[in-house]
Amino acid sequence: MTVLDFTKKTTPVIDKLIKLGFHYESTDKAEAEGIRNPPQLITTWENVMNGVILKIINTDAVSYDENGVLHQTPTEYVTITDDCTNISVTISVEEFMELERITNSKGTTFPPETSTVSYERIPA
Repeated sequence: MTVLDFTKKTTPVIDKLIKLGFHYESTDKAEAEGIRNPPQLITTWENVMNGVILKIINTDAVSYDENGVLHQTPTEYVTITDDCTNISVTISVEEFMELERITNSKGTTFPPETSTVSYERIPA
């Protein structure tokens, strides 16, 4: 049984997802389809209010060296899909971590910009 425990410390990626308004949807495993398509662990997050689905995909990059030896390198990437247009973009986790906002096909940007107020401590 898989348990999602919010009392445990989260990762920077999960913190970023929550900051952008995404909610955890599911985790699925796609089985391998031959040598060239290794298994994938797909974690889906959704921002229902803004119609955007985000998938974090963990898999192995497959390559062959000059001797024909198979090499598999663990890799992780993010696919973001707009529900209305079904257009998606695939980026690295590092690129995702640099995002501050996302604008959907309806022109809605989230999270909305909020005014930041800074306070100074006034000595007594």
